[in-house]
Amino acid sequence: MSRSVTPLCPQAATRALVACIALAAACSGADPSEPRPGPQAGLEEIVDSIRAAYGLPALGGAIVTVDAAESAIAVAGVRRVAGGSAATAGDLWHLGSNFKAFTAMLAATAVDQGEIEWSTTLAEAFPELEGTMREEYRDVTLRDVLSHRAGLPRDPAAQAISGQDRAAQRLSVTAWAVTQPPASAYGTYSYTNTGYMVAAAMLERAMDESFEDAMASRIFTPLGIADAGFGPQDAAGGSAQPVGHRWQGGQWVAVERFDNPPVYASAGGAHMSIGSWARFLQEVLRLEAGEPTIVSVEAGQQTTSAVTPMGGDNAYGMGWVITSRSWAGGKTLTHDGTNTANSSVTWMAPLRGFAVLAVTNAYDGSQNSRTWRALDALSARLITYHQTGR
Repeated sequence: MSRSVTPLCPQAATRALVACIALAAACSGADPSEPRPGPQAGLEEIVDSIRAAYGLPALGGAIVTVDAAESAIAVAGVRRVAGGSAATAGDLWHLGSNFKAFTAMLAATAVDQGEIEWSTTLAEAFPELEGTMREEYRDVTLRDVLSHRAGLPRDPAAQAISGQDRAAQRLSVTAWAVTQPPASAYGTYSYTNTGYMVAAAMLERAMDESFEDAMASRIFTPLGIADAGFGPQDAAGGSAQPVGHRWQGGQWVAVERFDNPPVYASAGGAHMSIGSWARFLQEVLRLEAGEPTIVSVEAGQQTTSAVTPMGGDNAYGMGWVITSRSWAGGKTLTHDGTNTANSSVTWMAPLRGFAVLAVTNAYDGSQNSRTWRALDALSARLITYHQTGR
């Protein structure tokens, strides 16, 4: 199998995101012209069998269509190893870098309202940094930072993060980032969480409100997402929500109240229920079909269009890897995420009107990672199930 290795998590680990994996072979047998059976009760057994096969604490998945009657959610396992309560479909799961698509959608709403342009530059957004900003960054645009072509550092140095709230921290990271040598030549793909922090700082200035407040009013509330939050899902020692785990010493170890620093909110610091994430994916499906509800087609489809070549047939849009798969009928949107204690992935087939997502409260950073293999296996199985009903 040929795999294109793309780093997508907030730390230094890498993730083979745009893999052929089983998604090509396992999903190729269904004829998309035939009526598809709707999701059935057997989905829970499928999720649990994959969870058990890879030994994960908990595993969840969903088939998402614009028609809620054809969508389904299933969850299996426990919120915490060693005696934790059972995970449920309504639990909160950490999205990691899958939240980048939300940030890009928020940017599209600001472009829609004339508050900022995709072509707005860092020099225009932060005139007070003129004296310290490197020449390479002056003409970098909002589109550039959201599509990983700006050359900004992958992650901020610890000393770059200062301030009492996320907004202040985003500005401090921005001021630091524009003084750093470019990590890559302008226009070439170089994954960066820092870029999404800088983008959020640009949006805050343009919208004249905090990133978090704008996300709530422009994305969460209109889509009926009422349970989203930032940071860890549960308190230290708690089991009211799925607790993140790491594979250490041959076993899963709970990581208490863990997440990356708050400044990572726009890059991948959010949690929500599977159903809430599904509502967002439904909006992306509507967008691709030309019928969005929270953003114009013109602005929104900028986020799901190829911007930065990644090699082969793959490109990064804004918050999405754009590729092609036969089971999707062509254009495919995908992304994954982890905060190194929780992991998630989604695959979208806009031409066939459906998406799948998979989440787990675990992270295995080894080369033969059981978490990514499990999420890939579940994604493939969900696609087959959607197409065949089996």
